[in-house]
Amino acid sequence: MFRSRWLAIAGVSVLSVGAGWVANAQAPAEGQTFAIYCRGPLSTFRAEGGRVIRTPFKWAKDAATKEQPGAGECALPSTPPQGPEKAGDTSTIVGNLGPFDNLPVGTIGKVCVSRAAQNNELVVKEILRQLGHQTAPFHIPPFSEGGCSS
Repeated sequence: MFRSRWLAIAGVSVLSVGAGWVANAQAPAEGQTFAIYCRGPLSTFRAEGGRVIRTPFKWAKDAATKEQPGAGECALPSTPPQGPEKAGDTSTIVGNLGPFDNLPVGTIGKVCVSRAAQNNELVVKEILRQLGHQTAPFHIPPFSEGGCSS
């Protein structure tokens, strides 16, 4: 009886850790920095005297490397939306987007974000500029995962 109880505890522990690994493999964890590509038009709203900056968007149905995001959409570089977000759901980027505030129609920007602790929002960590072409800081294909510092 004593051994079976220890085996049960060990089994539950392994299953718990395994479920955590699967969840982390599917979507970036809270606090982890990852890239998203957004296509204009996106409108940025400022509140509380400009201290709170929010840019709402809709999740694209596919990864940016497979299909460019549509107008007003953002996409992960190499996977379709996962975890709490679903294609077509709305979300919000919180923070200063610099050159991507009020992103013009058809323009694509790459932003490094992390998940907020609440409300399924994304917090701006870094704006990535694509160097070497006439539309910097905006991005043109090919799209990639890299560039975000942790």
